[in-house]
Amino acid sequence: MAQWCETCDRSVEGSTCEVCGATLGDTPREPLPKKWVFFIAVTIIYLIYRIYQLITWLAH
Repeated sequence: MAQWCETCDRSVEGSTCEVCGATLGDTPREPLPKKWVFFIAVTIIYLIYRIYQLITWLAH
């Protein structure tokens, strides 16, 4: 997976940028905020409910 050099604003394949020579380290990923996880979960539940309504409507 390619890394990103913040100094040059370009993609780098190795652990060192070929243009500026900066050493790139692994940047930790930030977890999703709780409100976004809640929003995604509620949206999925709502969509499942609406698909259920569609199927029951088509069955009649």
